[in-house]
Amino acid sequence: MAQNHQTLGAIYPDDMWLDYDIARMLDEFRKYLPEQVPMVSARTHVPMFPVGADEPADGSSVELGIWLAENGDIEAAAARLMRLKPSVFAYYCTTASFVQGVAGDEALKKRVEDATGLPCTTSSSAIVNALHCLDVRRVATASPYMEDVNQALISFLAECDIEVVNSNPLHYLQDHSIVPPETIREAARRSDVPEADAVLISCTGQKTADFISGLEEEIGKPVVTSNQATGWQALKMMGVEPRLPGRGALFGN
Repeated sequence: MAQNHQTLGAIYPDDMWLDYDIARMLDEFRKYLPEQVPMVSARTHVPMFPVGADEPADGSSVELGIWLAENGDIEAAAARLMRLKPSVFAYYCTTASFVQGVAGDEALKKRVEDATGLPCTTSSSAIVNALHCLDVRRVATASPYMEDVNQALISFLAECDIEVVNSNPLHYLQDHSIVPPETIREAARRSDVPEADAVLISCTGQKTADFISGLEEEIGKPVVTSNQATGWQALKMMGVEPRLPGRGALFGN
C-alpha cells in the first residue's frame, strides 16, 4: 500500500479524569501511528460508578460498558471531530465495543459511519482482524477487567472463531488506564500457555508499546494489544502500510 497523508479521528471514553493520565494514553495511541499520520481526538464522558449507583456495590461492569456504547456520546464526539477533517474514525474502547457481541460492535461502527459518512473501526473489530491476519485461532488473554467483562470478551472472540485457552483478568472495577505497564506485562506473561497461538492484551488503557516486542521475544509468539490493533486497522483503512519498528509482529517486526 502506498503511503499517503490522512488524519485519524480517535474517540475514547474518559475514565481517567486527570489531564496527566489522558495525555499519557493519547501518547500511547500515537505510538502505533507513523509520523506522517496525525491524530485528532475527542473524549466521551464516563461516570465514576455504574449508572444509577452511588457506589460499585456488586462489582459488575458490563452494565457500564453497555451504557458507554449506547448513550449517544460516541456519535457526538465524532461530529465534533468533523471540523478537523479526519479521514477515518477509530473508537478506542474494547469493552464498549465487545460487550454486546458482534452485533453490538457492528452497530456501534455503523452509528459513527452514519453520523459522519466516514469509515470507522472499533478496537474489538481491529483485534479480530489482527488475530485473523496473524492466523491466530487460540489466544491467551490478559486484561484489567472484572470477571463479567472478561467473560463477555471470551464470548465475543468465540463468535469470531477465536478460542480463549487461558485468561488472566486483574479484576479492576475502574482505573483501567492507570494500571502500571509492568503489571499488565506480567499478567500477559503469566497468561501465556503452550496451546495459545498468541497473547492478547485487551483494553485501550494499557501502555504496551514500549514492551510489546520484548514480550514477544520472551514468550516466542505474537502479542496483540487493543491500541496496537486499532492503530494497525486504521492505517490499513487509510491505505497506509502498517510497519513500525518495535511494535510487534503485527507491524512487521
